[in-house]
Amino acid sequence: MNRKIALTLLLAGAAGAAAAQEPAAGGLPRWEAGIAAGGGRIPDYPGADQSHWRAIVVPWFVYRGPVVSVDERGIRSRFVDTSHWELDLTATAAFNTRSNDRREGMPELDYLFGIGPQLVYKGWQGAGGNGASAHFKLRAIQSTDFRRIDSRGGTFSTELRWREFGVLGAGSVLTASIEPTWASRPLQRYFYGVGADQATATRPAYEARAGYLGTEFGLSLRRRIASDLSWFVAVDLNAMHGAANRASPLLASKTNLSFGAGLVWTPWRSTAAASD
Repeated sequence: MNRKIALTLLLAGAAGAAAAQEPAAGGLPRWEAGIAAGGGRIPDYPGADQSHWRAIVVPWFVYRGPVVSVDERGIRSRFVDTSHWELDLTATAAFNTRSNDRREGMPELDYLFGIGPQLVYKGWQGAGGNGASAHFKLRAIQSTDFRRIDSRGGTFSTELRWREFGVLGAGSVLTASIEPTWASRPLQRYFYGVGADQATATRPAYEARAGYLGTEFGLSLRRRIASDLSWFVAVDLNAMHGAANRASPLLASKTNLSFGAGLVWTPWRSTAAASD
């Protein structure tokens, strides 16, 4: 799933901003809580030729436990955690689509969310987490209108990520990434399938198939400007040249640009420090 048309464009940036700090003498707090707010210009779905401004305000929580952590890298249960490898869980989410000209007369796209395991190779990283890492992600995707939940198959992606702390001084981090994604037939059908009863003179019927979804190129900058306040900006380009369903009448644009910015305010924190 194209995570950069997603809530994750805002919330992953928020998480990184909340975590973009260097440990003080007493260490980072075990937990932090507050509010994350962000907005951006986001395509309606991968390959859409329409974009809309979207915004979100949500409660925010970071937990740095000895076994389970919730931070800028997602929900991590530390099934494996060595100097070179890490196995954990990651989650993603995407906005719904309510008004898109190419989908006129078709069912609306609901909110999407997904969760699954992630294998991380971090042997290239230097001290403090600077440098490159490779992330292999497998996620089960669901859709919801908050009345019901439907399965939409799954995705597999391989992300190469480079991160550099301190680019704007203490408490800042610059992240660049490239992430090709493959999707199962149910998710591809959800985005690109056109049934015979939905076909029009300009929208022929189309049977979607599993395969390559697209590649995302991401760049984000985050900085903590006070002990309880951070900001972030993010921009992402999704390229769908060679996508499995490039012949679909719903895949109208082979490149999508997304951008967003926001703030994270975490006034509540534990007095106890994290153990690592």
